[in-house]
Amino acid sequence: MHPDVIVVGGGLMGCSIAYRLAKEGTRVLVLERSIPGAEASSAAAGILGPTVESFDDAFALQLGRQSRELHAALAEELDEHFGIDVGFRRCGVVKIALDEAEAAELDQQASSLQVQGVRCERWSREELLEREPSCNPEATGALSMAEDAQVEPKKLLSAVALGAEREGATFRTGATVRGVRVEGGRVRGVQLGEETVEADRVIVAAGSWTTLIPGLPFNSETIFPVRGQMIATETRPPIFRRVIFGAGGYVVTRPDGRVLCGSTMERVGFERGITFGGMADVIQKATRIAPGLRSASIVEHWSSFRPGTPDGLPLVGETHVDGLFVASGHYRNGILLAPLTAEILADAIAQRPESRQAEALSPRRFEGPRG
Repeated sequence: MHPDVIVVGGGLMGCSIAYRLAKEGTRVLVLERSIPGAEASSAAAGILGPTVESFDDAFALQLGRQSRELHAALAEELDEHFGIDVGFRRCGVVKIALDEAEAAELDQQASSLQVQGVRCERWSREELLEREPSCNPEATGALSMAEDAQVEPKKLLSAVALGAEREGATFRTGATVRGVRVEGGRVRGVQLGEETVEADRVIVAAGSWTTLIPGLPFNSETIFPVRGQMIATETRPPIFRRVIFGAGGYVVTRPDGRVLCGSTMERVGFERGITFGGMADVIQKATRIAPGLRSASIVEHWSSFRPGTPDGLPLVGETHVDGLFVASGHYRNGILLAPLTAEILADAIAQRPESRQAEALSPRRFEGPRG
């Protein structure tokens, strides 16, 4: 089969794009060097919290809120069509303040969100502890954002990959792309060792490794890895009902009592691993949010790489090379922005009118002069 589109990367981003394109009748080939979701997709906490992540950036907040609602529709669709619960829960996100300076910051954040039309509530210390008794009793108060949600990334990844295959997409694992083939200013396919796979359109969704692929018109600093270390534990009953941010970290509680604590943000290149310093940092943040976690056992710990960009926004869309598209650089919001990214690229592939969001996220803002 000669695919219409090759997607490089089988994480949630690549699988979401493949699912969306395949539903429109596009012949899609997904190339993944390992197994789908082996990197950041499976390691993420699955927070759909644009109001806590992007409250001070109106454009990023708009993107996140739009994509969060696409998640809600996608979760319903995947459950209806394939019987898979991806763990979408509009549980709400709460950010706590542990001193007066942080309380003032919450007041400012609440004002900023209300200007943007976001529903949020400022809680006193007593209201916080009534609703989330496991929070640090030294907290001076909190800001609650009830519209935000969470999802279970591994379940979501499995569901969109299955959906893509059911819609006709093809997956090849163990397929390491050695370069993008470009001739005469347009893409011709990709190189897999000695093998060439031809296609008139290629979408590179390779996360932190995107700019390491030869043939892309970017330097290595356009998308860079940021290591994040995380810890998982379990509590009975579940320690929180909502996602809790505070002390520079967060605690995410699943309905079954699994608790995810994170996360570091380290510019260490592609150096993998768990460090004493990283674990100490995560533990300190988590136990400042919930002192009761001091007696919890560490069930699991891991690290992954988030793809950062110089301006904090992802690269989504076509490059100056005709037919060559990029979907990467989502940093901490890869899970959140996956459905919106898939929508933008489906519009681009179908040559539908470009939205304002697509224009702002264009990869061309980081490319050098044509020539």
